[in-house]
Amino acid sequence: MPNVYESPNQPERKSASTGSHPNSTPHMTETLSIAILAFVVASGMASAQTAAPTSAPTPCANDAERHRFDFWIGEWDVTTKGGAPQGKSVIQSVSGGCALLENWTSARGGNGKSLNAYNPQLRQWQQYWIGQDGLVSEFRSSHFDGKSLAFLNKSETRPDSVGRLTFTPVDSATVRQHGETSADGGKTWTTTFDLYYHRRNR
Repeated sequence: MPNVYESPNQPERKSASTGSHPNSTPHMTETLSIAILAFVVASGMASAQTAAPTSAPTPCANDAERHRFDFWIGEWDVTTKGGAPQGKSVIQSVSGGCALLENWTSARGGNGKSLNAYNPQLRQWQQYWIGQDGLVSEFRSSHFDGKSLAFLNKSETRPDSVGRLTFTPVDSATVRQHGETSADGGKTWTTTFDLYYHRRNR
């Protein structure tokens, strides 16, 4: 039985099956393959460059609990209750609205920073402070009392020693920061500082 691909009426099919077109050469075939490969690679790179980047997740943007401390955001002049200057502070919303960064500068030139964030696992706000003096304060627990946010710092070596740092929005332009210590597990408290943050006029 004759091979159908060798029929005089089907020359193209014979050429396709053998790869021996009368006008083709091995060099031309290799060149064509390289050109096709280069086109495919270039097309892929162009697609990658024009593809829209995936947006980063922002889980805190619309979480109301993570914004209960937003009343502290802003640029502030800090004084005592009587108006004596104590320093300046800039409070920024950072990490996609998941935290507040405090940038403190005292009237004497010292500085420090704190990172404040709501911990969803503990369902509490926490603060980590580091000052120019090298001292660290960790407020690992907190609670809200009305509009006031109170952070608690408990000593690991002295169970009855507790620190409390309370932030209260007095009005839209004033925040009170009240620091206290207790030597009897929170039964009585002694004021260590009482500061008032006055929002700067822009």
